[in-house]
Amino acid sequence: MISSGEIFLLLLIVSAPFFGSFISTLLIRVERKKPILKPVFSTCSDCGHQILLMHKIPILSHLVLKGACYRCKTPFSYTYITLETGFLLSSVIAILVLFNETFDKIVFTIFLAWIFLPLSIFDIQQQRLPDLATIPIACAGLLQGYFLPYVTFFDCLLGFILGLVLSAVVSILYSRIRGQTGLGWGDVKLIAAVGALIGWQLVPWFIFLASTSAPVSYTHLRAHETVLDLV
Repeated sequence: MISSGEIFLLLLIVSAPFFGSFISTLLIRVERKKPILKPVFSTCSDCGHQILLMHKIPILSHLVLKGACYRCKTPFSYTYITLETGFLLSSVIAILVLFNETFDKIVFTIFLAWIFLPLSIFDIQQQRLPDLATIPIACAGLLQGYFLPYVTFFDCLLGFILGLVLSAVVSILYSRIRGQTGLGWGDVKLIAAVGALIGWQLVPWFIFLASTSAPVSYTHLRAHETVLDLV
């Protein structure tokens, strides 16, 4: 018999692309300095036609419509398909990798992915990370040491300090050597927050993976920055 936890995880997988699509709309409206919640119904930024409900099905609509408005054929932003598939894949991967772990650890990991994926897009679009996002993540990372059984507060605190120090050193050295900002202080605070979440043992690996994967992601998204989007 399927447990309530398994049903919840299944609902997370099904809803993941829809959450990704919704967050994409918010990010694009912020990027274009438009009201976040207006218009309520999405319209094509080129012809102004309201997007039909049947054309809002995440991933499937992108494949059927070839990533463009069905009326004027204006391409939509790749932010949509990136976050729709990103939310879905991160949820599935988290469940598969952590299949034998506790329910709360799986859900915690999924929600972390759902937070960091949009933050990555926002950072690329705005070239900054708001304190409104990084500080609560750091607080959540430190507090988990008190409430979750698989991590200690000391590991979280040391991870926060290690992430803060290492990233700050990289930021300062790069600025002095190159004469320009390579790692902003928003990124420094985010890395410190991640350090609190994952513990000090994984901080060096995280920084290494982030530094090697960031150029690839940045190049891919910048290659499609000229396409228009629905708002």
